[in-house]
Amino acid sequence: MDGAAQEQVYVDRAYEHLESHIEHVRSRMDAIASAPSTGTPQDLLERQALYDNLSQQLAGASAARHRLCFGRVDHSDGRVQHIGRIGLRDSEGEPLLIDWRAPNAAGFYQATTVEPMGLLRRRRIITRDRTVTHIEDEDLSDPTAIAGDAAARAVATPRDGRMGDIIATIAADQDRIVRSPMNQVTVVQGGPGTGKTVVALHRAAWLLYTHRDRLAKDGVLVIGPSNAFLRYIDQVLPSLGETDVVLLTPGQLYPGVSTSRQDSPEAAAVKGDLAMARVVANAVRQRIRVPDHDLTIRLQDGTEASITAQQLAHARRVVPRNGTFHGNREPFLRRVLDVLARQRAHARGEDPADPDVRAAMLDDLVEDVEVRRTLNLMWLPITPERLVSRLLSDPATLASAAEGILSREQQRAILRSPDTSWTVDDVPLLDEAADRLGEFVSPARTAARAEEGYEELTFVDPFARVRPTTTVAERALSDRTWIFGHVVVDEAQELSRMAWRALARRCSRRSMTVVGDLQQTTHPAGARSWDEALSWAGDRVELHTLTVTYRITRQVARTATELLTRAGGHAPDLRPVRDGAPTEHLVTAPDALASVVLGHDGLETGRIGVIVPDARAADLMERLSAWDPRFGIGDDAIDAPIAVLTARDTKGLEFDHVFVVGPDEIAVQSARGSDVYVACTRATQTLHLVTL
Repeated sequence: MDGAAQEQVYVDRAYEHLESHIEHVRSRMDAIASAPSTGTPQDLLERQALYDNLSQQLAGASAARHRLCFGRVDHSDGRVQHIGRIGLRDSEGEPLLIDWRAPNAAGFYQATTVEPMGLLRRRRIITRDRTVTHIEDEDLSDPTAIAGDAAARAVATPRDGRMGDIIATIAADQDRIVRSPMNQVTVVQGGPGTGKTVVALHRAAWLLYTHRDRLAKDGVLVIGPSNAFLRYIDQVLPSLGETDVVLLTPGQLYPGVSTSRQDSPEAAAVKGDLAMARVVANAVRQRIRVPDHDLTIRLQDGTEASITAQQLAHARRVVPRNGTFHGNREPFLRRVLDVLARQRAHARGEDPADPDVRAAMLDDLVEDVEVRRTLNLMWLPITPERLVSRLLSDPATLASAAEGILSREQQRAILRSPDTSWTVDDVPLLDEAADRLGEFVSPARTAARAEEGYEELTFVDPFARVRPTTTVAERALSDRTWIFGHVVVDEAQELSRMAWRALARRCSRRSMTVVGDLQQTTHPAGARSWDEALSWAGDRVELHTLTVTYRITRQVARTATELLTRAGGHAPDLRPVRDGAPTEHLVTAPDALASVVLGHDGLETGRIGVIVPDARAADLMERLSAWDPRFGIGDDAIDAPIAVLTARDTKGLEFDHVFVVGPDEIAVQSARGSDVYVACTRATQTLHLVTL
């Protein structure tokens, strides 16, 4: 029996045990769901936790059906281990598959002929569905073996609209980054095609496996540059056995807002600067308008209630200095109301020390419209959305909050009409405002919440449906203050300084994986160094640099570098290991562009990306999509045979064949030509520069 046939027998056996495992997990979940809802609160909590754990196991096992077993290592002591997406044992309890994330699977990725780690051979098992198509053996005792062949072949495989199956081809240096400690900010710097995203996503999966107890409770946040990118990677973590991860773009970081709309470079430069944090703080502070004079309020019943300037100042002074705007509002108003109630009791000849008397006075005051209006004006409540909208649309409000911080020219750059929709750079401002304001909770709402909490604690049939009403991911999405156990940031160079500030709030444990290339930032308020972007992380930053690219051919890299240099940019250190076809230069009319692309023979063997200038994007997208349904635009682009996108929306993506339309126009639409470099380096096989 040859090697492939031998592995087919093993793979079939692994799938049999996988299906048995899935059936076993399902039956246990059904048993829990159908059991009577009896027992102590602690019993019910433990049942819910067990159900959640089994649900996670089921999701991981179901996802593992795709290419379950992909590797094998032969040890020098005669042991043989197979590597898979999840760990499996046979009916005797013996290991059948080693989970790729387990410590004893590290040799499959890290062993080299120089450091074989006790291994004689590494075998990659290539399958289609459940059929072994071939095997690739690497003799680790042979110093002449060429590393990277498997990865290069994986890249040469035609794209299918989603990030490829690269779990079996992680390089040794990448795997060491994947398995680096959790309690740090791991930064992966590298040019296009060096595997930064691969490393980041596999690191998230490895952390979820290794630190399950902590991360299952807090979750993992993945920030990607665009919706197209998130759709491109959305199956990667499930295929690695992880499902409960939050994926967002920078324009979705504030609950209830989802935007990809960009500001002008001038506005983005101002909004993204840390000076805006001071502007927002001033705008919040200016909502506090406590009078500096004695105050008399005429009540609805014709009587008056008075408070002195000194009493107002004292009520303001005793409010905690480190609280939020709305958190401090309630104790301030309570003190003012207490003074008014005592004064009103004195005026009526009643004892202000009597709790019943004071309670009656307070009820009267709270119900009085004039009292509510007067007190609200002292400490005027507002939502983050309303605050930021007024700040950006009212010249007087902005001028007052930005005095001594922003110049008049900077203020003009960010002023807009009140009905303007949110932009990506508004999101950190909303987050900043929400952080300063805190949550507004009236006393009535507080009481209602207490009653609801009591109902929950009595466990009134919480297992009527055993399945939880919300997952960790769903709860995290709706809670702006959620602190994630780990945060992954891809294309990190595109974040403004204010965006980094917002992300830091969600990662107070300082556990983060950051990947990007700061040389290619296009954001006018982007950080120029990792120290600048991650100053909040202190000394817990570990930097790794990747330079080898299997994705980009030498020819594509050469063309991209020439265009970037001509535009005034500097290319990152990039070492392609593959040769490919020379770059093709085409000249055509806009109406003939569709025919040129559709005539490319690569349409039958892979996917095509058509990258268009920002200024012509709407027109060209309309023309191409109307010409043929195979041209995909917007959110559907990533699943179409031919994706039509701007350079910004292709960040992190890859295509077999790329047509860069109007390269000279794309080269000048971003600082130092970074957009044209991004556009060209999306190609894994052929690159075509099209002049219209």
